[in-house]
Amino acid sequence: MVKNSRSLEHCARKCSKNKKTFTCRAFYFDHQNRKCHLLPFDRFMDGAHREHRVNFDLYEKKDYVRECIIGSGVNYKGRRAVTKANIPCQSWTESFPHEHTFQPARLGKKDLNGNFCRNPKNESSGPWCFTTDPEVRHQECGLPQCSQVECMRCNGEDYKGPMDHTESGKECQRWDSSKPHRHPYQPKKYPDKGLNDNYCRNPDNRVRPWCYTMDPQTPWEYCNISVCDPGNGSDVDATSSCFSEQGQSYHGTVSVTPSGVTCQRWDSQFPHNHTYSPQNYKCKDLRENYCRNPDGAEIPWCFTTDPNQRLAFCTNIPRCETENIDTEDCYEDNGGNYTGNLSKTRSGIPCGLWANHSSSGESSVGLERNLCRNPDQDKHGPWCHTTDPSIPWDYCKLKRCDKSPNISAHPRSISLVSKTSCFIHKTTRIVGGAQVHKAKDGSWVVSIQKG
Repeated sequence: MVKNSRSLEHCARKCSKNKKTFTCRAFYFDHQNRKCHLLPFDRFMDGAHREHRVNFDLYEKKDYVRECIIGSGVNYKGRRAVTKANIPCQSWTESFPHEHTFQPARLGKKDLNGNFCRNPKNESSGPWCFTTDPEVRHQECGLPQCSQVECMRCNGEDYKGPMDHTESGKECQRWDSSKPHRHPYQPKKYPDKGLNDNYCRNPDNRVRPWCYTMDPQTPWEYCNISVCDPGNGSDVDATSSCFSEQGQSYHGTVSVTPSGVTCQRWDSQFPHNHTYSPQNYKCKDLRENYCRNPDGAEIPWCFTTDPNQRLAFCTNIPRCETENIDTEDCYEDNGGNYTGNLSKTRSGIPCGLWANHSSSGESSVGLERNLCRNPDQDKHGPWCHTTDPSIPWDYCKLKRCDKSPNISAHPRSISLVSKTSCFIHKTTRIVGGAQVHKAKDGSWVVSIQKG
């Protein structure tokens, strides 16, 4: 069945409106002709096969393709056909070996097809079936909860499981949708956060995975995800005298800021209130008042004991990597093609994450992490946003490969806590174009991206 469609959201609504003579299980969207093709089958049905085509995206209703349940599993329409004791299920249209009144024709909306496990009466024990064993009339199928298919470690920053409902049972909003709640966590802006579909995730290092909800009155809620066994709890990448990458494995004892201010204890709320308590972030080693990185910031940091300075980055901790890049790395022309790994300015200030400074929901190619780049072809060379609020951006400590004159790699000294700067900057730099909103339906479909 082919329908003209203005958008994916419109197409999804069409597929959701099942008619007596047609049950839509999936659709594929023709981007070029703005048409949606409604399908009465999914990838698992006999005779179905998949092809990769340009300009086409396939979407399938989750209830038909996933093998885990939400709550009681009343909406489960998967293909499990054996009980928890591995006894084959009896077909719903058959009355042998067990007679019953659950007739598919009478209970059309319950999807009593074949001999698949179902929960037509919304029983708390979950999907079940009549069995082919004359001695066992019916039995539960033992389908796992989606919250238990994949457990989470630590605070769930790396959780990529299929849970898509909150702990109160609310359906999650798709990450690539701004309805009903606008938000900054677009998948293309955070490609490494696993923001697929509407699954529970933790892109901003909160206490545990969460999601925006489809309830206009509830912006977001935490999700109830099972916790993995702690194991031995050791961090094989832990360092104590230096830090690597963003320093999330730094377990050293530096407890003062670069300007000499003592750090505030993590288990204290004075002079600054915060949520990064050792109880909430048990695997982040928030001991004493040592510099740490519990939220995935650019480098380790701490709250300070100065009431007038909430936090400070611990730039006084050295990086474990050699600093040869400062003297050996260089760029050609204006540095528009520079792809090196330098991530600090000419004055030594760590670069900030590009994702935190984008004016668009779309990420620009090559703007990884907080590495020096030149996305706007600045004639003076690669630059980056900084982690110092008083200096929005600055050029990086790089030189041209031909050693031609360039901006100084050693400008006058800058204090990281100073309220003034000897540099004069524009307030902001704009990289990328205008934001594009892609309206998509909530959470009922699984997207299979075109190849």
